[in-house]
Amino acid sequence: MIPASAAAIQLGLAAWLPASMLDWPGRIATTAFVRGCPFRCAYCHNPDLLFPGPSEDVDALMHHLESRRGWLDGLVITGGEPTADPSLLPFLAAVKEARIPVKLDTNGSQPDILGRILEERLVDMVAMDVKTLPERYDALTGVAGSHDAVERSIRLVIGSGIEHEFRTTAWPGALTIEDFPRIAASLVGADRYVIQQFRAAQTLDPSAGSVLPFHTDALRDAARQCNRFVPTILRGAV
Repeated sequence: MIPASAAAIQLGLAAWLPASMLDWPGRIATTAFVRGCPFRCAYCHNPDLLFPGPSEDVDALMHHLESRRGWLDGLVITGGEPTADPSLLPFLAAVKEARIPVKLDTNGSQPDILGRILEERLVDMVAMDVKTLPERYDALTGVAGSHDAVERSIRLVIGSGIEHEFRTTAWPGALTIEDFPRIAASLVGADRYVIQQFRAAQTLDPSAGSVLPFHTDALRDAARQCNRFVPTILRGAV
């Protein structure tokens, strides 16, 4: 049943997709998009979600999840950056009370909030971005000290015992092929590392979409090298 507390939650819900087979591999899940993010990565593919805007009715989302119970396998919460929303914790608590599995997509920018989510077991899976090497993080995100926060989040996720994966979008503006094994080496003990091929579409900085992606063969070779440190897969490459 839907908890009564859900009706009062003011989550910055930009939109939600009733069903997807892509956002939680192996599951049919509803995907909810939450507004707001402290990072300003040039290649961000959801730039409209970075800024304030109209919000969808959280109650309608909860009723959808309840009405499709037994058919849906869970809820994916993505963004933007969901952990930047002050209403995320009560929302996750309401979803947990309704016994709906949750996957959280995060960039790791809010380790204090992420730590509470993990400690209270409010999610069933975490997919966390690791965007580049530590020395390039501040320039990429536009936030001073951003990698310190991300590094804390990495350790929290690996130590949580909750299913997880780390993922890097292969944007050549922030990475070289040689960087992927270095990132993988910092993730020893993780469940899985995912290299995602960059696809030029809508980007925060229009010039970011003009960068030629890495060749698929080069990414496959990088994934093989990463396997020395953590199980690694390549997504989105053809």
